Amino acid sequence: MDIYSWLVHSGVLSAVRKPSRYIGKELNSVKKTPEGKLRVLLAFPDIYEIGMSHIGLKLLYDLLNRENYVYAERAYLPWKDMLAEMKKYGIPVYSMESYTPVREFHILGITLQYELSYTNVLGLLEFSGIPLLQKDRSDEPLVVGGGPCTSNPEPMADFFDLFVIGDGEAAILEIAKLVHKNLELLKAGRRRELLSLLSRLPGVYVPSLGKREVHKALIKDLNDYEIMTSPVVPYMNVVHDRAVIEIMRGCNRGCRFCQAGMFYRPVRERKLEEVLSSIEPLIESTGYEELSFLSLSTMDYTAVEKLTSGTLQYLQKEKVGLSLPSTRVDSFGVEMATKIASIRKTGLTFAPEAGTQRLRNVINKNITEKEVIEAISSAIERGWKRVKLYFMIGLPTETEEDIEGIVELSKKVKRLGLKYLTVSISIFVPKPHTPFQYARQITPPEARKKFAILSKIKRFATLQLHDPGKSYIEGALSRGDRRVGEVIYRAYKAGSLFDEWGEEFRLSTWLKAFEACGIDPELYSREKRPDEKLPWDHISLGITREFLYREYQKALKEETTQDCRWDRCTLCGVCQEYRTFNVLNRV
Repeated sequence: MDIYSWLVHSGVLSAVRKPSRYIGKELNSVKKTPEGKLRVLLAFPDIYEIGMSHIGLKLLYDLLNRENYVYAERAYLPWKDMLAEMKKYGIPVYSMESYTPVREFHILGITLQYELSYTNVLGLLEFSGIPLLQKDRSDEPLVVGGGPCTSNPEPMADFFDLFVIGDGEAAILEIAKLVHKNLELLKAGRRRELLSLLSRLPGVYVPSLGKREVHKALIKDLNDYEIMTSPVVPYMNVVHDRAVIEIMRGCNRGCRFCQAGMFYRPVRERKLEEVLSSIEPLIESTGYEELSFLSLSTMDYTAVEKLTSGTLQYLQKEKVGLSLPSTRVDSFGVEMATKIASIRKTGLTFAPEAGTQRLRNVINKNITEKEVIEAISSAIERGWKRVKLYFMIGLPTETEEDIEGIVELSKKVKRLGLKYLTVSISIFVPKPHTPFQYARQITPPEARKKFAILSKIKRFATLQLHDPGKSYIEGALSRGDRRVGEVIYRAYKAGSLFDEWGEEFRLSTWLKAFEACGIDPELYSREKRPDEKLPWDHISLGITREFLYREYQKALKEETTQDCRWDRCTLCGVCQEYRTFNVLNRV
């Protein structure tokens, strides 16, 4: 029985939750004749609702399918109930477009967006019938990893044939062309020869060939790539269920904890007229009732006022809502949020990150308490009733006074007259290629002591606390070396799957895996020396280690650094290495 017949006739869709996760045939999905084509499967190692909300996979799907010689399809990791049914009937993970088993593809591209998805990657491979370890494969699909977690690929190095570091669009077509030209090598099991050829491409890292310096692939100008106007539309509600246009990539605000701000430098904005001309065909091809302009800091788009004013007239006529994913902590941010809000104002989100000005200087979050208070006061005057505040604990140099500062600032915000206030607390995780890659990470017991102080917030607001155990493991996976691969393998075999989902995560499983491998996780959470060899030193994002350490020293001195878009060059190294610059839309 083929997979499609099994889905239709076995009754499995009546036995699992949310069967629309597995049926495919969505609006705008691409169907091609596979004969003679390079078959690429783009997989997100989490459930359909999460993967369908990720724009990166959609962009690569659109880009690849524009090529006549490529047939790109999609796959997601089924939830546990569906995995059990598939195991019972011997059904492997399959593509959404043609219900083809993963093993029949030439390339399996897996996006690595967060470290706690690493065991999901192993699940995806195992339920696809692909050997988990790269060294055990012969004629199976090339397993390619991409996404921000490739900034330190070493913990997953044994499971992937190659990694794409940086902007996927800048490398994926070159990889596709080379593999298509040399398919006979793959079919004949001459994998190492093919990998050797691929290792010469910009941004490609092949771990089995040994560590070598790899420089990220970089798109110098987003305007060289067409805006996607016909994305796949799901039948079910997904996490971010709206039409999306990426208007800008990169952020130079320089928050010292933020890996994305380092990974995606420099800032590259799309031309205003290109964005405006894409809105109508995007809405017409999808039928969405909400549009979002996506970037790391959307309010920093230099033509954001003209963009919103040029958009709203059409959207109001079509009764389509508009959302910007981030709100600037100033009166302009509130003004813009109010301008685009529908009649029902759902809520505003602000991220002070720290409770005192001293600590905000340490992390280079260049906003003041006065600006926070004024922005929220302005929002209340304009009719907003719901506000969410984001903070982090465990930041470098943090004291009990800084924790109390979160309570006090939250209290001041509530006293402004807000009806609903939510305070969300996450735990700082040091990330590679950031100034705080050298910093120590706090342990779960330390985090719980800080939570005890923050519990005062419950008296006047809703308090959301991140799981300290999850953050602790995330930190070990983030700054781990290749030895951590065995820990991931053992944790997976012991039952770790869907660890990003709170009810599924088990800290004890991970700690036992570390113990079985003879590795103390404190090895990865401790502070790093400035001259210490780091597992990710061979991966270059264009940012020099000298810049990162200089920023770390400035943090310890409570000194700030300005955004190079509006101030002088900070000499981070990206523009110098790639002979590029910030592409701004000054209109």
